Amino acid sequence: MNVKRAVENQISIFNNLKQAKLHNRLSHAYLFYGDEGVGKKEMAYALACLLYCPNDGCLECETCKSILSGNHMNVDYIGVDETKTMISKDQITALQDEFSKTSLVEGSRIYIVDGIDTASAAAQNSLLKFIEEPINSTPTIGIFLASELSNVVTTIISRCALQHFKAVPMAKSIGMLTEGGIDQLDASLLMSLTNNIDEALSIVQTEDFKRIKDLFIEFISLRKKKDGVVYFIDNASYFSNPKNLSILLKWILLFIEDSYMVQSNPDGLILAPLYDKIIMNNKDYNSLKDKLEITLDLSNRLRYNVSAKNVFHELIAKLI
Repeated sequence: MNVKRAVENQISIFNNLKQAKLHNRLSHAYLFYGDEGVGKKEMAYALACLLYCPNDGCLECETCKSILSGNHMNVDYIGVDETKTMISKDQITALQDEFSKTSLVEGSRIYIVDGIDTASAAAQNSLLKFIEEPINSTPTIGIFLASELSNVVTTIISRCALQHFKAVPMAKSIGMLTEGGIDQLDASLLMSLTNNIDEALSIVQTEDFKRIKDLFIEFISLRKKKDGVVYFIDNASYFSNPKNLSILLKWILLFIEDSYMVQSNPDGLILAPLYDKIIMNNKDYNSLKDKLEITLDLSNRLRYNVSAKNVFHELIAKLI
């Protein structure tokens, strides 16, 4: 978790929070929303530092270090368990029980709910009274993090100060990665998967990233139906994993989009290192449009739990 980088990328939000603290206008509840990897969690911890740090949230003193390491007794965090897909009502109940106890440390208390949009409506609504009426007299600030604002109940939205986290421009993120020694094509592919630089640096080290990248380049080089059949036979098992296939589809979409725009905006290509292959693919706009629609449809079907193997088979049958 790189809080300093998140603050730099979302400096206007941090400055707004800083001014609110300076003028004693911090809200009792915040809702940070935006895409995955844009720095919502990091900013929640930066706000905690801002509240407790004697140096205006320096992120370096012992107080800040205890917060950022998860060891400050007045800062509580709950998120989606690695084995689950949503925050449970039990987690929220446990949080409320914790806040019913008197803290051993003086000062306000902060709780961070990471993924409030994944919780059921019942679980979210159980927080309403907690937001409005803290269990004891200790001042409390709640920070809710959401990727999909539409999945947060309106009663919570109406009780929070909203902060929208915009994604860092892809070109800037790609530049940051290449400056750090990452190959330009790798950087472009990585930033299509995450907005988070640290996560990208972790992904690039994985065997799956390297394998899917190689298979992606092989796929866009296929020209004959018989080669597509061999590709399917060789890789059907690997792409029966929806996560692997989802990444391949995402990169194919990027490639088709670049092929579509290469003549009108050659300097705006995301996959610029593949320029020669993109030019070869830029022959028939109607064909590109059809391929784009097919790939989008397959991506949506995969998202709604259609068999990954069936989606992969259709991909080969319709695009090669």
